[in-house]
Amino acid sequence: MDFGLGGRVAIVTGGSRGIGRAVALVLAREGAAVAIGARDEAALAATAAELSGESGGRALAVPTDVDRSEDVLALAAAVEARFGRIDILVNCAGTHRRGTVDDVAEADVEAQWRTKVLGCLRMTRAVLPAMRRRRDGRIVNVVGQAGRHPHPDRLPSGVANAAVHALTKCLADALARDGIRVNSVTPQCIDTDLVRAINAREAGRRSIDADAAAAGFTRANVLGRLGSPEEVASVVAFLVSDRAGFVCGTSVSVDGGYQRYVF
Repeated sequence: MDFGLGGRVAIVTGGSRGIGRAVALVLAREGAAVAIGARDEAALAATAAELSGESGGRALAVPTDVDRSEDVLALAAAVEARFGRIDILVNCAGTHRRGTVDDVAEADVEAQWRTKVLGCLRMTRAVLPAMRRRRDGRIVNVVGQAGRHPHPDRLPSGVANAAVHALTKCLADALARDGIRVNSVTPQCIDTDLVRAINAREAGRRSIDADAAAAGFTRANVLGRLGSPEEVASVVAFLVSDRAGFVCGTSVSVDGGYQRYVF
C-alpha cells in the first residue's frame, strides 16, 4: 500500500536496531527522508547505510542520547538543516529494566523514566516549532505493553510506559488544533534482540533450551508466535500517513492478541 509519505521527513529515535530500525526502513521505502538517532554509533552507521540505499541517499544519522537535551536539540536542528522540514517523529528510544518492589534499584526506575518519559517529551518539544510552522505533524510513541499490563517483576518498565500512555493523551489533546496528531503503538511478543536476550537469560536460569524459553512469549498471545519488527513498523507507517487522518490520541496494540482487556 502506498501511504503517501513521499517528500515527508521523519525522525526515528532508537533507530539503529530492533523496532526503531524497522520503522526507519519502512518509512524510507514509503518515500520519506529519514533521520535516525541512537547511542550506538556503529549500529547507527550500519542502519544509515541501509537507509541511504532505500531512500536514494535521503537519510541522516545523528548520534543521540535522548537523556541529554543538547543531543535532542542537535538532532532536530540537523534534520531541519539537511531537509528543511520535520513532518514525522517516532519516539522509539527506550530501555527495559526489571525489578520488583523488593529488589528494584531506584536508579533503574529513574533511568527508565529519564529515557522513556522525558526522552519522548524532549523530542516532541524539539520538533514542535517545525511542525507548528507547517500546521502539520505526526508523532507516534512506541510504548511497551507493560504500560497496559504491568508485571510485578517489571516495575520500572511498567511505571514508565504507563506514563508515556498518559503523555500521549496529553500531547494529542494539546496539539491537535495545531494540525499535529499524536498516537502510540504498543508492541509485545516481538522478535527483537531484547526478546532474544530475555529468552537466553531464562534458558540459562532454568537450564532449558532456547525454544522452551521462547514458549513463554509464544504461549502468551493467541496467534502463538512472535511478531516481527516490520509488522510493528507497518502500523506506525499507517498512523503517520494521511490515511490515518482521523486517528488521534489512541494506542494500537501490535501483540498477537496478548492484550485481552476490552478497553
